[in-house]
Amino acid sequence: MGKNGMEESNSIIKIENIRKFYRQGENRLEVLKGISLEVNAGEYLAVLGPSGSGKSTLMNILGCMDRFQSGKYWLDGQSVNGLTDAQLTRLRNRKIGFIFQRYHLIQKYTVLQNTMIPLLARGVPARLARELSMRKLEMLGMADRSGHRPNELSGGQQQRAAIARALVGSPKLLLADEPTGALDRANGRDVLGLFRQLNEAGNTIVMITHDPQVAAHARRTIHIVDGELFEDKKPAPFQDSV
Repeated sequence: MGKNGMEESNSIIKIENIRKFYRQGENRLEVLKGISLEVNAGEYLAVLGPSGSGKSTLMNILGCMDRFQSGKYWLDGQSVNGLTDAQLTRLRNRKIGFIFQRYHLIQKYTVLQNTMIPLLARGVPARLARELSMRKLEMLGMADRSGHRPNELSGGQQQRAAIARALVGSPKLLLADEPTGALDRANGRDVLGLFRQLNEAGNTIVMITHDPQVAAHARRTIHIVDGELFEDKKPAPFQDSV
């Protein structure tokens, strides 16, 4: 262990024996049952599980949006245990880019304004935030939509805008929650192809999904069943169909 609670390793994510439960009256519902997982820099991991398996709870914990009762979690070498809400917010903003099923774009803002949000939250000057955001939109083929609002875009375009927003702060981790769930087959294939390119460029991606065909696009798949993890024995090759 290094200084300031930093663990020296190549891990972007390292969790040990994480347990999470909820109280329902006098009963205790255990959602995560002693989960351990390590994700190294440059990996593309799919967490595959049905509804109610605990995958959404795991995603919220990995994204520093929910707390756990016991266990240990290091994000990019920094211990998450014991951080205040404000410290978790800063860590989230600097280390994680989120991609959601329903995009989570702010409807009253343009694509460019939505993309700038993570940088402005860090205190990046507006002019630089605009410049960096336009670069990401250009990279994703969305520069000509930068002045449009989300309701003027197709589902695939909205997800590309959301990916630009996730990438703009150069996060250590891209955390994608059912990223193709609201898309038709063609747009879903397009987004998964984009994830492949991002991973080949060195981005670390953890994708949460209920769909085995979507999970097959990742380099590595783990299964979550009733709050426990089970890992495939062999890394999966990239797939060309959704």
